[in-house]
Amino acid sequence: MSASDSAQTSRVLVELCVDDLEGALVADREGADRIELCADLLEGGTTPSMGTILAVLDAVERVGVQIIVRPRGGDFVYSEAEVDVMCRDLRAIAAAAAGARTPVGVVVGALTAASEVDAAALRRLIDAAAPLPVTFHKAFDATSDLLAAYDVLAAAGVERVLTSGGPHPALQGIDVLAELVRWSRAEPAAPTVLVGGSVRPANVREILNATGATEVHLRAQTASPRGDGTLRTDPDVVRDLFAALENPTTDTLSDASVVIAVDIGGTNLKGAIVDASGRTIASRSVGVGATGDESIARIIELLQGLRAHTEQSGHHVVGIGVVTPGMVEAENGIVRYASTLDWTDVPLGPILSAELGVPVEIGHDVRSSGLAESLFGASKGVANSVLVAIGTGVAASILSGGHPVVGAVTTAGELGHIPAIPDGEPCTCGQHGCLEVYLSGAGIARRYAAAGGEPGLDAAAISVRLGHDPVADRVWADGVHALALGLKSVTLLIDPAVIVLAGGVSRAGGLLLDPLRAELAQSLVWREAPEIRVSELGTAGGRIGAAVLAFRASGHGEVVDRWTTADVLAEEPRA
Repeated sequence: MSASDSAQTSRVLVELCVDDLEGALVADREGADRIELCADLLEGGTTPSMGTILAVLDAVERVGVQIIVRPRGGDFVYSEAEVDVMCRDLRAIAAAAAGARTPVGVVVGALTAASEVDAAALRRLIDAAAPLPVTFHKAFDATSDLLAAYDVLAAAGVERVLTSGGPHPALQGIDVLAELVRWSRAEPAAPTVLVGGSVRPANVREILNATGATEVHLRAQTASPRGDGTLRTDPDVVRDLFAALENPTTDTLSDASVVIAVDIGGTNLKGAIVDASGRTIASRSVGVGATGDESIARIIELLQGLRAHTEQSGHHVVGIGVVTPGMVEAENGIVRYASTLDWTDVPLGPILSAELGVPVEIGHDVRSSGLAESLFGASKGVANSVLVAIGTGVAASILSGGHPVVGAVTTAGELGHIPAIPDGEPCTCGQHGCLEVYLSGAGIARRYAAAGGEPGLDAAAISVRLGHDPVADRVWADGVHALALGLKSVTLLIDPAVIVLAGGVSRAGGLLLDPLRAELAQSLVWREAPEIRVSELGTAGGRIGAAVLAFRASGHGEVVDRWTTADVLAEEPRA
């Protein structure tokens, strides 16, 4: 039996992640099988209060209750004192569950500093929770070897593991998820695979068909009507999920189906309407707001305007992709921090989805550009590559084994703040000698003016003076040297086959590439340097990556496989 056949013939169990009594009651009323009861979902879920636990156990009539025990946000490496606290919570929950009328379990997770399952801590937690069944939460996806971690959980007696197949949305981890599902079925005592990670009504059938999983986990939440940035469990989303599960096949796209892609920049919001061929059929740009709230309002206004344009032209929007700078928790659509936008813990995905009524995927701007480049650009078909965007600052998108590297707090790729020059010049981040101090648009311009060069020139104008302006030559050479050192570190640590340069400074062509290639090759004594290429997508990379995310959010990510570079770079009329 294929994974697809299995998913269609087995009943799918639905678990909703909720953070209050109201959400538990929605789940109970709308037919969910289980809830995961949490507090502080913006931190990924922490231990709820005993008052909340008791109120939920008293109120629900049929839905099972899984209670997360996680003492804090952040990483999953816990001290002895934190494990003691978790054990106390687990014993209290086990006592409270003794009189419950619906099934009760607990959700835990603990890792070592080496990103492996902390087997000793897990044993203590399981013993404290007895006799309640234990689910291991998405700390699993932060382990260095998922299959080895699964074996540890199986040996410990864990009943279920919540996973998206890696540190990314479930749709990007379907191969690993399918393998885990096969393992779970091969051994009856092995943990069941509970698939979570940006699961939505629009994509749930695609995920199930591809993996063979029979349990899904999601936040069925939209923006609260209070308008204060909080979320609520939305019964309409739950109903849409069950409607999608009752449909044994994934809906096909009509010729009129389009998505909206939005690339949030430092000063502008660029939106595009993209059809199923990958071609941009209209675009529009507006300025960002003066405040964080104003920027959100302008994004909504941009999206509504573009949707109105699609309706006038006989199209309809099936998904939205938005890419943004900052710390982005893509799985939950939350922008943790974006200094240029004045955003902290903004649930942008749920806010936009509630406003527009379609699935929304949020991504990091440079990481999304790297995704686009790997699909249609200079690193197409290369499983191990790094895109380095050199603009006002410097950032990188890392692809390893075909998967994006995100990091524990979603900040992998901050190449601009690698100290390239020991004890070098101060950086605005507080460190000294950072790469972007020496080679970025802002860094080159600042250092050139400070060294006595003509003030007011940008990096492009300075590059034109190379060969007849000693100040320009010196500043440029310093920048190339710093970038070569940074790329040397990237090469030895990540081992990419290709490094792609993007952004304004990369357009200097041979003035940058020739000395950079020579210096990097000379510095790597015992191995060959990776190939250095220039982006083929240029400034369109963010928009193209956002369109890919939008079609994935809609549950039709397969259409991207048919796109060509010519299509995604086609000229775009104004909306």
